[in-house]
Amino acid sequence: MSEQLTRTAGTLTRRTVIKGAAWSIPVIAAATAVPLATASTSGSKDPAVTCGSTAAGDNGSYTVTDQRVIVSYDAAPDIYELNAHFTDGTSASYGTNYGTAPTPGSLQWDVETGKPVSWVQVHSFNTHYQNGVCQ
Repeated sequence: MSEQLTRTAGTLTRRTVIKGAAWSIPVIAAATAVPLATASTSGSKDPAVTCGSTAAGDNGSYTVTDQRVIVSYDAAPDIYELNAHFTDGTSASYGTNYGTAPTPGSLQWDVETGKPVSWVQVHSFNTHYQNGVCQ
């Protein structure tokens, strides 16, 4: 095989083709890894747990994953408040009084805690989340 491949605007060497292929391998590998990382729930090994029911007197439901709580309200609450305890023994509060509430009237609220959650209480819900189960 000859050392040069013909192309319309000049010549292309085997070395150029091999260098181009070598650079494309890490790019392709990185591009295929991104969707997998995006699909994960903060590295959680525990499945998502959904708490809340009308029968329990709750204002909708909320789903807890490792480091996130997503609240879906039946009716917008007067105040948005979520209290969480974490597996490391610390706790935090989110919502209206903490500058982290959604727009007033919102029926959906996504709280990224940044730490693994062990207990959750949401204002206008009677059901609590504790260590993987709803109570």
